[in-house]
Parts: sequence; structure tokens; C-alpha cells
Amino acid sequence: MPPATSGVAPLPVELLHTICEDADRSELYSIALCDKTFNSIATPLLYSTIDVQFLYGIYACVRTLAAPPSKTSMNRDLASYVEDISLYDPIQSVENSSNQTRPRQLIRERLDVAVPRMRRLRSFACCVQFYQTSQTFTTLLNGTLPFIDSVDIFCSTQPWELEDTEDAPLPVAVPRFKKLKLRGTDWAPRLPPWYKALICSVLSASRYTLQSLSLGRDASTAFQAAWQSIPSFPALRELEAEVQLLSEPAFHDTTSIRQYTVLDMYTQLTPTVLPNLEEVICAPYELKWFLPERAEHQRPIKVITFDEARYERTRDGGFYNLWDMGDGWHDTICRSLRALEFSGARLVRLSVVVSQLRVRDLLDLSPLLNELEYLLMMLEFAPGEAHTIFAMAEVLDRMPRLHTLLISDGMPKTRLGGGSPFYFAHDEAYQRRALASYDEHSSSLRRVAFTSEFEWEKRQDGWHAWGHVVPERDVVSDGEDEDAT
Repeated sequence: MPPATSGVAPLPVELLHTICEDADRSELYSIALCDKTFNSIATPLLYSTIDVQFLYGIYACVRTLAAPPSKTSMNRDLASYVEDISLYDPIQSVENSSNQTRPRQLIRERLDVAVPRMRRLRSFACCVQFYQTSQTFTTLLNGTLPFIDSVDIFCSTQPWELEDTEDAPLPVAVPRFKKLKLRGTDWAPRLPPWYKALICSVLSASRYTLQSLSLGRDASTAFQAAWQSIPSFPALRELEAEVQLLSEPAFHDTTSIRQYTVLDMYTQLTPTVLPNLEEVICAPYELKWFLPERAEHQRPIKVITFDEARYERTRDGGFYNLWDMGDGWHDTICRSLRALEFSGARLVRLSVVVSQLRVRDLLDLSPLLNELEYLLMMLEFAPGEAHTIFAMAEVLDRMPRLHTLLISDGMPKTRLGGGSPFYFAHDEAYQRRALASYDEHSSSLRRVAFTSEFEWEKRQDGWHAWGHVVPERDVVSDGEDEDAT
């Protein structure tokens, strides 16, 4: 039993474990500071699940995990406690001369040290703009970590330093993954044979368990051995791939897939593939191939994301994938969404990247959007006098179920050179007047954003602003980095 403090009888260790396990995560930080006994119990719980965003936090986190036990309190190997870790930096592009280049390199090198010690690791996600080393990549996939079943990492086109890996035998036992996402553009064809064989082995071992798969472009040719030998993936629900991959023997049965992200559509989609598809991420012009006018079976598509649009309260304002300018409502979005007439389900979520807000076009589409619950519009230009955010109130009459309305200024922040949000981005009084107008037309609306600088949430006592973006913090060195190589 732990020693008594100030004349108070000590609590049984079993009870202390129960207290820590039942406590909210926010309370564990204070509990860990109570005394040595509480600290020894709370620390493994705190490090078991790690979810860190932004570079300065990721840098500090990985530095701590890579530290040898001799440099930590009570000589503990903190990396050994990690079960689930997610490292996400929303900044999508980094200049080579940027002061953020060196911290990324150090994070990469320190993951080499920390990951092999994560013996309890189940889930590893690292979406930071650098490529994983061959050591980290191999450790995640070769069966060294016995419990891992989920990997989501960024892969680069840069050649990897293989040393003697090409001559090494393939591992006998590889993990059975539920999620395998190796993000990147065209890294797969550049992989040396040993790495291709390793991934093929992982795919074969995971054929019954795999639920989410993404291997980037050219995966159909890079991993041909797997696609030819695997009969099917019966548990697969999410797939990011070229349409060409769907013609491989491993994907003759695609009835389990509910979400599909198009990487390239060089070949036409056959009518029988993806019969139960509910969510599609594609370019606007590609939607018609999923919802053809004359088809014996209508795919039940109810979630559509154009151009990979994603809302975030960050400096960049989210993510989108466009070569040029935002789509036009009338000539692109409206024309594409007409295909919804041939869907087997009503649309409930829609995300688009458009040049400007056009309320009239939204009203014209209202018969197809009257059951919409979520709408994201990433705009290239701020709403003007003819189409202000107040004009959206009329649209709400036609969308009685809409609970989330997000307008993002991510494009002017990142693409137009000015690097600034909408002119009303920090005018809360202006936005609150728009919300009051919305309340007259909708009782369902609960989440609204007019900018990626902050959001509004409706509570019992009205609308509350929250999540304001703060200036990005600098990465703070502890002095050891100058000696790192």
C-alpha cells in the first residue's frame, strides 16, 4: 500500500487504479502530480493514447518519446506505454528554406528511435510533411510490433536508403491490418522489390480483416502480385485508389465497400462495381460515372465530397485538391449534381470548392438537397453584396434538416497571394446578425462557420463562438537539437 500523507490513511493501490481508469483524461494530468504512486499509475494511461496537432506539439511529443529511460522521471520508457498515436500537422506545404524544415527532419529521426520501443502499439498515424525512413516503415509493417492493426502515414517519391534490406528475407509473420493508408502521389512504383513484396505479404495476411485501404497512384501495377492472388477483401469498407484497380481479381467483389476516393479515372467505371457505395470523394465531372442515367441498379450515394474539400480551423483553412480556380456553381457543380436524380439514396452531406457563393444556384438545386444535413463550401472569393452570408437564410427554408453549415476561406488564405481570411472573418457582431436571421428559418442548425478562423455552436442559451485560431507557436529547442545529425 502507498504510504500515508499528513496523517491520512493510505488508499489501496487497486482503488487508485480504479480512480485513474475512471477519471476523464483532462483530470489525469492533475492526478499524476499528486504523488509518486498516483504518477506511476496515471502516466501509462496518459501515454497510452496520444493525439497531437501542429508542429510545435508534435516536435515536443516525439522528443519526449524518443528520450532514453535514463533521462525520464523514475527511469521509465515512455514510448513503451503508447497504444494509439496520431500526429497531424495541417500545414500542407513547407519551403525548403523554412525554419520548419529542420524540426521535421528531427521528428523523422526520433520516430526511428521511438517506434521500435512501442511494443503495445495498435494504431499509428503520422500525417506530417516528411517521408518515413525505411526503418520506421519496416518496423510498422514487418511484424515486429505484435498488436498493430492500423497505419496511416505519408510516403514520398524520394528513394529510400535500403542498405542491406534487399537481401533480407521477408518476415514469416506480418500483421493483419484493419487500416492501411500509405499516402502519397506516385511513391509505389519507386519502391524496391523487397518493399513491394513486404506490402504484398501484408495485403495477403490482411485480406479478411482489412477495412480501410489506400496505397496511392499506380498501386495496381506496383502490387500486381497481391491483386492477382487475393480472391477478395470481404471486410473492406473504405478504398482510395485508381478506378483501374477495381478491374483486378482481388476487387471482383466490391459489395462491402461503402466509401470510395477516386485517385484517377482513366478507365470507365463498370455498372456492377461498388453496388453499395454510399460515399464518394471525386472531381465534379466524375460523379456522373457513379450515377449513370440508365442503370439496372442505382448506387445509394448519400455523401459527396468534391475536390477532397475539408474544413479546418487552421492557418490554411483546411484542404482541397484543385489545379486551377474554384468550380463554378452553374456550369460545374449544378451540372454534376443533376446526377443525384439517379441515386438510390437522398444526399445528406455535401462538400464543394467553388469560386463564390451563389444562393440562386443553391435554391435551384434544393429539390435534390432538401434532406441535406451537412454543407461545406470552400470559397475562392468572399461573399459579395449580391450574395452575402445573410442570403443563405432563404436556403435554410429548403433544407430543414441541415445542422452543419461551414463556409471556408481556405482558398484566399493559401492560393490568392494575399494570405488573408474573408473581410468579415473577425467581425463577430456581423456574423451574429446573420445567425439571428438563420434562426428565423431553421430550428435544426447547430454548427456554423463563416470563416476558418473560428466556429459558432448553438447551445441552450444561444450561439457561442469558439475555436479561434491563434498565431502559430514556434518550435522550442531544448538545446540537444544543435548536436543532432
